[in-house]
Amino acid sequence: MGDNFVTYFQRFPEAVALVEANGRIIYSNLAFQALVGADVHDVRLLGFSEDFERVKQGETVDLRERMIKGSGEREILVHVSLLPLKEENGCIVVLRDRTEVTRLEVALEESEKRFRLIAEHSSDYILILSNEQKVTYISPSFVHTFGVVQEESETSDLFRYVHRDDVDELQQKLHTLYMTGEKQTAEFRRLDLHGQWIWMEANGKAIFNEHGELDYVVVAAKNISERKKYEEKLHQLAYFDSLTGIANRSYFERYIRQLIHEQTPFALCYLDFDKFKWINDHFSHQAGDYFLQEAVKRVQTVLQENHFFARIGGDEFVLLLPHTAKEAVSLLAERLIQAFHQPFRYEKQMIQSTLSVGIAFFPSDADNQEQLMKYADQALYYVKDRGKNGYHFYQPVHNRAEVIKRDLPFAIIREQFYLCYQPKIELGNGSAMGVETLLRWRHPTLGEIPPLEFIPLAEKSGFIFEITLWVLEQACRQVKEWQTQFPKLKLAVNLSPFLLNRTELVGHVIYILNETGFAPEHLILEVTESGLMENIETGKHILTELKTVGVQVAIDDFGTGFSSLAYIRNLPVTLLKIDRSFIQGIAENSKDATIVDTIIHLAKSLDIQVLAEGVETNQQLSLLQQMHCDFAQGFYFSKSLEAEKLKHWLEQYNQSNVPSNT
Repeated sequence: MGDNFVTYFQRFPEAVALVEANGRIIYSNLAFQALVGADVHDVRLLGFSEDFERVKQGETVDLRERMIKGSGEREILVHVSLLPLKEENGCIVVLRDRTEVTRLEVALEESEKRFRLIAEHSSDYILILSNEQKVTYISPSFVHTFGVVQEESETSDLFRYVHRDDVDELQQKLHTLYMTGEKQTAEFRRLDLHGQWIWMEANGKAIFNEHGELDYVVVAAKNISERKKYEEKLHQLAYFDSLTGIANRSYFERYIRQLIHEQTPFALCYLDFDKFKWINDHFSHQAGDYFLQEAVKRVQTVLQENHFFARIGGDEFVLLLPHTAKEAVSLLAERLIQAFHQPFRYEKQMIQSTLSVGIAFFPSDADNQEQLMKYADQALYYVKDRGKNGYHFYQPVHNRAEVIKRDLPFAIIREQFYLCYQPKIELGNGSAMGVETLLRWRHPTLGEIPPLEFIPLAEKSGFIFEITLWVLEQACRQVKEWQTQFPKLKLAVNLSPFLLNRTELVGHVIYILNETGFAPEHLILEVTESGLMENIETGKHILTELKTVGVQVAIDDFGTGFSSLAYIRNLPVTLLKIDRSFIQGIAENSKDATIVDTIIHLAKSLDIQVLAEGVETNQQLSLLQQMHCDFAQGFYFSKSLEAEKLKHWLEQYNQSNVPSNT
């Protein structure tokens, strides 16, 4: 067997030698010679004497660790196998160098010690799962927090104390980890030994063997409850109102966009806590804050779990009601309004407030957020304009107001405004002493729009300033033209109360008078009694400046406000216009007649002239003449007319100097 033996083992990676019965080595391969030296010819020199004797008896000897002297007199730890050759009465010696293996085993043992040391002293929770998804190791920190988990238990046992809302996602992550080997991260809640929910973040990593097969899985988890509290606090600050605790505008915008994106039908309700501004002004801001907090609590007592309640501004509150029918919204609105019928108590004060609600629906009323909010707001103002303490659903017929609001700023440039004039008669001699100009709007689609519809909108938007200056300039030019025939004709123009805090008005009036060449003493600016009282300080200053340049000032609708003649005497007023509501009843109602007569005589005692509005009958005219009223206007003389018709009326009236009812 010699040649075959040599050929087979010569380049064998392990050390192999052939030994005779007397212990002499008759062959050794290159690996053997490199390990123990080429000059070793007797196996007993390697320290195998006793073992060699056992082999000669036919026993196979396997020594896992034996220290021998190798080449260069160095000691080598080897794995020894002695295999008997019965026919030759010798043996085969196989030596495997264990030096590197032992070093790796020691290194592995040290590594395991370090791992356990780290795991046992780490605040993180360490788990090792087998390739069969069984628990093979848990760190002491896990045991301390969550209790003992038996080794070889199924991973399903780990989910037993995981929050039910988190189980599905956690199981899916673990399944993906085992199927793909990709690292997975999950956040979930788990009960600790004290029954408290602990927020955890777990990272799972698959470990593969040298064959690329999954060997085990390491899971490292940590307590993130503090981080979650911090995140919740940030979320609270970002999405909730600090005063009331309900959702803020950011959260509302986010939620309504989500509903619209998902095409979820819902009702949008605008809520207005009536008297909030009054409470702030008459008590304090602290009282206002308290009121809002208590008002929000009352609303919440009526709401259901799926109702979304938010504060989107100082006193702006909204409700979003997904999948809610109109009948259910009506019932909810009624309950909300009922909740405000009991007064609020602040310290020792009782505060009575009501609730107004405007409602619009997505997508039936509007399919976008901006339009829907606008419609709900319109519905709210519909309630407030009719006395508050109620609710109203948006109705498309209210689009008229939207058209008016949209087109109002362009009415001048589109030449839709025009002026009418109503004559004023001097009762002493019957002559036409002047005209009052009245603004009208002829809209291309809505037709004639009454001033009561568009003037409040103009005042609210601030556009009333530009409109008034346009009216003043057009009227001055027109009456200036008529003065060639009627030299003493005066012009009266109404001033909105909102202009009495615009100090620049005086400069604009002077500019228009200069541009048109209209004499200041022929111009009368009329302000309502209530409007003047609301802006008394700046109003008095503006009117005094106007009087200084020669413009006259009249108080319109006198008797409907709360002022007195004694108070008015301190104002630069030259004319009082008694409201038509008193004039209509003077012939039948002695009280109205007494009031009118008293006003006339008191005004004259203050050197203030008087004009009666709304004169419609000859009997009214006669009584006013007996009371020595200075001027009158009304349908008895003429209704308001456009420029050409008014000029024609003046020509006819002056020729006859007799009142005509045309």
